[in-house]
Amino acid sequence: MRISGLSSGLDIDQIVSDLVKAKRIPLDRVYQQKIKTEWKRDAYREVNTKLLRFRNLAFDLSLQGAFLKKSATSSRTDILTATASGQAVEGKYEVKVKQLAAAARFVSEPVDSADNMPSGEFRIGLSKDSMTSIEIQAGDSLAKVAAKINSAKIGINAVVVNDQLSLTTTATGENVQIYADQAFTNLFGGELYFDPQEQIEGEDEPTVGALMQKIGDSEDYTLVKGTNAEVEINGIQASFESNTIEFSGITVKLLSADPSATVNLEIGPDVDAVVEKVKEFVNVYNELVGELNGLLREEVRRDYQPLTEEQKAALSDKEIELWEQKAKSGLLRSDSMLSSVLSEMRLALGAAVEVDGRSVTLKDIGITTGAWYEYGRLYLDEDKLREALTEDPDAVRGLFTQRGETNKETGIAARLTSALDQANRRITDTAGRASDYYDRSFLGNRIREYESRISDMEERLLRYEERQWAKFTAMEQALSQLYAQSDWLYQQLGALQGGSR
Repeated sequence: MRISGLSSGLDIDQIVSDLVKAKRIPLDRVYQQKIKTEWKRDAYREVNTKLLRFRNLAFDLSLQGAFLKKSATSSRTDILTATASGQAVEGKYEVKVKQLAAAARFVSEPVDSADNMPSGEFRIGLSKDSMTSIEIQAGDSLAKVAAKINSAKIGINAVVVNDQLSLTTTATGENVQIYADQAFTNLFGGELYFDPQEQIEGEDEPTVGALMQKIGDSEDYTLVKGTNAEVEINGIQASFESNTIEFSGITVKLLSADPSATVNLEIGPDVDAVVEKVKEFVNVYNELVGELNGLLREEVRRDYQPLTEEQKAALSDKEIELWEQKAKSGLLRSDSMLSSVLSEMRLALGAAVEVDGRSVTLKDIGITTGAWYEYGRLYLDEDKLREALTEDPDAVRGLFTQRGETNKETGIAARLTSALDQANRRITDTAGRASDYYDRSFLGNRIREYESRISDMEERLLRYEERQWAKFTAMEQALSQLYAQSDWLYQQLGALQGGSR
């Protein structure tokens, strides 16, 4: 039980609080060290994320495919457009689009009972063996019948316009067909289909009755077919089921048919795509170098330490945010790992690469380094890069992608990828990853050590506070007893004086 100043008149709550506060100073310092270590860990992880982004970009440039992109140019984009893969055969092609591929389509006769279909069912599908039954309820509208066909998801889209039903397959080509049974034709029109090449045994000209007997009541159907695209490529006639066709690594999208028009299709190196990729590489590198150099030179504000929970309670959220911005400044100032990463990247970029017996550098393709005070910033001359890609594409490709047994024979993108992988491992060993279930990194272990120390110090602080309360409580009890004895003595003395009279 705690007795707070009843006998002494002292503010024991405040006295004990002040004593504990003074005793808490070492604990707060450990807490601040823990918070700064967490901030440093997070700063390392953020750097690692940025390094990984640049590493992936460098890896992309280490692949041959990044420099083998092809462009496709069509002389009649109203007839066809094209794209080319890296495996496309460069050259000129003459293409004629005689006919586009079309879906199978059926348009019904006008239906008088559009708002009041009779009950029953019909079967429809893309083949005789996979026809789906569509049930009609008395009073169904034609639009509701169309909705049931669409809900069946059989590869046929149904639309109603002006009391007519239109069915269209989602796929195109002559192998795409719409099958429907006799019940369907009774409702929407259409004719029974029979292959004239099929013969009924013993009959040169089979009668309609014989045909119906051969088809059978359960197999009678109406049939609508799609059509293939008919294209002539460099004089070769070709047929395709789709309006998106492929040949020689080229993907062509057919837009309209004009048998009399010859479309000139030209396939060549896509210099623009490579320039954009290299430009992105340079921009991301400059951004990364700028950020790392900023961290290495950031001012350390020693007067701003992490706030304790008690200090935060006295500030607004905005004040806390501004304070912590200054407290986090300089966490990685002069950091040896970051300095090492920058040095390794500069070394990888600056060294020449031996390509086909000659040395090639970034300067040869229009990439130069800025002044010393720009800390390794790169500048790209796009015109010079385009010229190099046009006149000597193998040298540009080798500069970035070449794989060699020695460092001199290894392309800069591969060098960078290797250097950044090593940097990633070092930083991960130091700061871990946010995705790790259990952080075994150096800073992760240090944070746990701080947490253990804080826990021990808080326990000791709690015992210290209890001891102080015990002392003051004992003092209050002693004073209470003393005051009680004094009162008794005073009463006795008063009684003696009264008796003497």
